[in-house]
Amino acid sequence: MIRNILTLDIEGWYQSSLEILGPEHADVPRPVLPGERVVSNTQRLLRILAEYDVYTTCFILGTVAEKYPDLVREIKAAGHEIATHGYSHELVYHMTPAEFRADVKRAIQLTKSVIHNSKFTIRGYRAPYFSITQKSEWALDVLAELGIEYDSSIFPIRRKLYGFPGWEGYPHAVNTRNGCSLLELPISTLSIFGQNLPIGGGGYFRLLPYSLTQKAIHSINSHGQPIIFYLHPYELDTDELRDPFPDETWKTRFVRLSQRLNRGKTEEKLRRLLSDFEWTSARRWIAEVK
Repeated sequence: MIRNILTLDIEGWYQSSLEILGPEHADVPRPVLPGERVVSNTQRLLRILAEYDVYTTCFILGTVAEKYPDLVREIKAAGHEIATHGYSHELVYHMTPAEFRADVKRAIQLTKSVIHNSKFTIRGYRAPYFSITQKSEWALDVLAELGIEYDSSIFPIRRKLYGFPGWEGYPHAVNTRNGCSLLELPISTLSIFGQNLPIGGGGYFRLLPYSLTQKAIHSINSHGQPIIFYLHPYELDTDELRDPFPDETWKTRFVRLSQRLNRGKTEEKLRRLLSDFEWTSARRWIAEVK
């Protein structure tokens, strides 16, 4: 049976909501980043994964590692791979190469200090909002320069905030323009009538019927390829976003309600996913196929 790659983006919803709400809602209060939710939701996922003896790759946001270092150490102690989600959750294509380099370096150094092991190697990176696109493909050069061995930032679809249409949909080596190379693990899609359907996790997993995800994984696996799947800890949190935002507009209400939709079904669907397929971390998968 094909071993698929399971990844978690360790962040809170409020830490990544600005671009979803839109800059005109920058003043919408984000309740001092309710860290208890980031921690408790992640711990909930860790307990579920332990039940199924599944190990995952955790792309940890630098600000989370900075504020909740014990959580990083708990993830590592449970046997999961520590990778980086950058420090600030800024869109890559809104940064200059120098700003991007500084952001990733800061996240790597911070995570190493939290783990108390200067020799610890962070091999993987995922951009906030999958924001390595045609406009920021140069970021792969920077990652390779920084010693990142694999990237999982590219989503071969077209969306307002992200997407790289036409990008190869399976794991493959990328030769960067500076003479380096790294492995790209693009988020999985399923081609239907020439269009790529996003079936690789996150809100798509929460909103789409489980049967569609199941069929998509079987289809990808039938071609000898793994699915690269992602999930956020908050996807299981039914209490978050229950209350209206202050001075809620129709747009922020729509965002709030859509971001809550089906969260109560995510754990059941995740358990089915863990039972129906074989899963491993990115690092372990790479070691197995070498």
